[in-house]
Amino acid sequence: MKEWFDALPIEVALAFMWVVGIVRTSIVYALGALAAEGGARLDRIRKAMDSPLYRKARRLINRWGVVAVPLCFLTVGLQTAVIITTGFTKMPLRRWVPAMLVGTLMWACIYTSIGFAILAALGLEPWMFPLALAIVITVLVIVSQLRERRINRETVANATENTAENIVEN
Repeated sequence: MKEWFDALPIEVALAFMWVVGIVRTSIVYALGALAAEGGARLDRIRKAMDSPLYRKARRLINRWGVVAVPLCFLTVGLQTAVIITTGFTKMPLRRWVPAMLVGTLMWACIYTSIGFAILAALGLEPWMFPLALAIVITVLVIVSQLRERRINRETVANATENTAENIVEN
């Protein structure tokens, strides 16, 4: 695969990566839209859409609107959450498609140039990049979940202390 990709002219490699980005992003948007249509009542989906990552994605979309779509392609870890949220909230396609095309083009430019340069510097094959990225994202999610649990425990402990103090005072 690496030899095939390395043999491509840069314009063709960029176009290939752009198409990959368009297809992937369109699938994620469609999954969000399908979840909203058929599964919005399911507790599991409701919980997922209420997680900190998706709340952050919703805030980004609410604050920046359609501009959030291309901006999310400059992030790691928030991209999929923003795209699935745009599908779930049914962002109009007349706004989403142009924003998605700009974002996926930016992503393709970054991935084709900087991404492959980093892989080459590390001596990794291109197919290893998604695996390495998945590992990094998994570690970040685990750290985030542990942090959230700690914050929740502290909140419950503080609430318990406040309740105990109120009972003693009365």
